[in-house]
Amino acid sequence: MANADTPANANANPTAKGRRIFSRRFLLSGLRVLGVLLFIFAILGGYGYYWFDRNILQTLPSDLSSLREWRPPISCQVYDAAGVLVDEFYLERRMWVHLDELPLHVKNAFVAAEDRRFYEHQGIDLLGIVRAFWVNLQSGTVRQGGSTITQQLVKNILNDKERSYRRKLREAVLAWRLEKELSKDEILEVYINYVYLGSGNYGVEAAARDYFGIPASLLDAGQAALLAGLVPAPSIYAPERYPERAKRRREIVLVTMEDAGFLGRGEASRYLDDPASYPVELLERDRVGVSYVTQVRRELRAVYGTEVAVKVGLKVYTPLDRRIQAVAEEAVQEALLAHTDRQGHRSTVKHLARPEWEAFLARAPGLRRDPASGALERPERGDCFDALVGDPADLDQLLAGPWRFGLNPSDRQARVRVTYDERLSRSASTERLESSVQSGDVLRVCQITEETVGLDPRPSAEGAALVMENATGRIIALVGGYQSTLEGFVRATQARRQPGSSFKPYVYTQALLQGRTQLDVVVDAPLNLPGAAGRRWVPKNYGGRYFGPITIRRALAKSLNSVAIRLLLEVGADAVVSRAAALGVRSPLRADPTLALGSSEVTLLDQVRAYSAFARMGIAMEPVYIDKVIGPQGRVIGLAGRLVPDANEDGDTDWPILPGPSPRRALPAAVSYEIVDMMGEVVRAGTARRAYKRGYERAGKTGTTNNNIDAWFVGFTPRYTVGVWVGTDGNESLGDKETGGRAALPAWITIVEALPASPDDAFPIPDEALLVESEGQWVGLVRGSVPTSYAPYRDPGRAPLPALTYVPTTTTASLF
Repeated sequence: MANADTPANANANPTAKGRRIFSRRFLLSGLRVLGVLLFIFAILGGYGYYWFDRNILQTLPSDLSSLREWRPPISCQVYDAAGVLVDEFYLERRMWVHLDELPLHVKNAFVAAEDRRFYEHQGIDLLGIVRAFWVNLQSGTVRQGGSTITQQLVKNILNDKERSYRRKLREAVLAWRLEKELSKDEILEVYINYVYLGSGNYGVEAAARDYFGIPASLLDAGQAALLAGLVPAPSIYAPERYPERAKRRREIVLVTMEDAGFLGRGEASRYLDDPASYPVELLERDRVGVSYVTQVRRELRAVYGTEVAVKVGLKVYTPLDRRIQAVAEEAVQEALLAHTDRQGHRSTVKHLARPEWEAFLARAPGLRRDPASGALERPERGDCFDALVGDPADLDQLLAGPWRFGLNPSDRQARVRVTYDERLSRSASTERLESSVQSGDVLRVCQITEETVGLDPRPSAEGAALVMENATGRIIALVGGYQSTLEGFVRATQARRQPGSSFKPYVYTQALLQGRTQLDVVVDAPLNLPGAAGRRWVPKNYGGRYFGPITIRRALAKSLNSVAIRLLLEVGADAVVSRAAALGVRSPLRADPTLALGSSEVTLLDQVRAYSAFARMGIAMEPVYIDKVIGPQGRVIGLAGRLVPDANEDGDTDWPILPGPSPRRALPAAVSYEIVDMMGEVVRAGTARRAYKRGYERAGKTGTTNNNIDAWFVGFTPRYTVGVWVGTDGNESLGDKETGGRAALPAWITIVEALPASPDDAFPIPDEALLVESEGQWVGLVRGSVPTSYAPYRDPGRAPLPALTYVPTTTTASLF
């Protein structure tokens, strides 16, 4: 029987009670764990935010709105006098084009090729990432990328080479922020101008002009697809190297455009079969005026600095006359080839003793080397290099590096001069190559076939030419050498050479200034003067002939050395140096008697600048290579010799003034006219008779140095001054009888014949000058110096002094 004092729940289930206790304890424990986890997550989250802010957000640009005006490096474009693009230079070859200037299919091609959902996502395309992951997983290779156009642009802007998730996060955040700041079209415009499209082209405009020869605004859908297809791997899909790959890639882009609705159904196949939408080969760029462009580039660097010259997209307008430039280049080339025909190839570079052979073959001058390994690369057709003659009886075994080559049979019979032999280099005689070469001779050869080489076809001499417009000082043509390269040596402005007799006009000019007239009689006779180191200096006339009493006029026409020296001794060498400098000779000159014969080195530019002062009746000018410069905002920022008042209204850089002609009086007009008349006699009856053309006024002076090392002709018409120099870079003799009248004058004549001219063109007669009759000719003299025995004559039909383009009207009268 149960105890009446026992509680009612004494027999309740103890298991249920335990469950309740466990549940409470579990809940409390769970809450404690959750609290700990939340605390840990809060710590990690705080640290994560701190890390994200410090390593991601703080490393990104704070304001992206400036990207609307951001421009990557843009090519500097150089135009000729007609406004036609001649060349360009750049860090990256790029021409900026606005999106609204392009047809819709150009924009769609890049969107289809790189980011089909460009107009739908916010900078990051998660669907695109998943799709790319799946395609790559199925193929087992990386065939698609998940980066959007915005991300690709951001990647280029950041220029971060790091391969890490940190970089990917930065790109994603910046892409998202960029989409908030810029419109889709603004982003796409920057992208298509920034992206690299192979062969040195950045942006669609530069690529369109290079691959197809047209602006991007004229691209059809097939052409646009080819360019857009280059984006992922320009070198792999390069059409000039891998045409089949490029065509397959273009097909993929066209099909994608059709699938995306950017092309009508079946339209892609039409472009696939259209040969016009595929470049067979890269278009050859017109390389006329390479030396001129090089000179312009140096002028821009001097004025604006290197950074501005190649980065901001300047448009530079020059006085270059493309037609005259082409004529001048061809004239110089023909003169040099004609010289080679007369004198033979200078085929032998040098001679090596047998112990020197091994080092020579290891060095392999002229052969290319692999940039990575440094190993020699076998030459290809057109490559030129030095080859060693091992056995002169077997010219099929020429040695170059580890290879052997056979000499082209026709070249074995070529007439050559052995240039390392000083005796032969002074001789007019030539020999057949196969009978003149010796074991150890080094020949300059060029690859013809895999096993055959020929003599270097380039001429043995070099040359230069310069054409200046007299009225303005503008340089309309400039030739720097036989084959010029951008940034190469420009012989017309950089090479200092002895001018020989072409220096004599400065001596005669100073004599006229000091009271002589061209009708004065001097004695042409041998001289014996004190020389260096106690020795005697016995200068001679060319050919060794002397004429005795002779007028100064005839002495200059015949280029008599003794008369020039006598006049220099009379007026003083220092005075001649000063006069030459005033006229435009900038090179340093030695004030000694040899100066009369052109012993001090000058540039062709020096001579043309000084001679043009004669043609202007004593007004000297500086050369002008740049007429106008348009800045990155499309405003004129430079005009030759003039301040552009509003060039900086938009807050641009404070642009400096472009160099101008800076006209100045260097010589009295009447004296200048008298020397012009004397130099005209050089053409009419002197050493430059070949240049005479009845009815046309021409004047100038030949120049030839000792041993025929340099040959010159510098001359002028009423409109232009032209100079031509021929010589070798190594100061070798040009050969027997290679004078200025033979080597240089023919090119001068060709150039001048191409220049605008009229029989009505005439050198103006200053009021201070008179024409007098002497020996049946009209001779120009300074008024006041005319002997009473001469009857003065003035032709009322002769032209007045011309106005100068860059001289203000208020000062023109005082200059003459």
